Amino acid sequence: MHRNHLLDAIVAAPPSGGELLYVARHGDEYVWERIPEGAPASPPSEADAWIFYGGTWPTDDPVASAALFEDLLAEMESMTGGIDRCRWPLDEPWPHGH
Repeated sequence: MHRNHLLDAIVAAPPSGGELLYVARHGDEYVWERIPEGAPASPPSEADAWIFYGGTWPTDDPVASAALFEDLLAEMESMTGGIDRCRWPLDEPWPHGH
């Protein structure tokens, strides 16, 4: 499915407590699935980018849902080397700030 349909599909059947949300991109196409608690979670090797999410999806708040969706996909894309998500070196003290 295309990215513009992905959020609607996730909101229509969001993950529930204990489930993982798996999202993967293959070129311009996205796939997603809910993985039951305790089930093995491993991405297929043919995905260009993938991410798992184990939190609660804010289905009752469309603005928060859209923000979570954009942040999730930005995090997924950051792992392909295209986006800097403001990572700090491990030897820098905590807490971090700008």
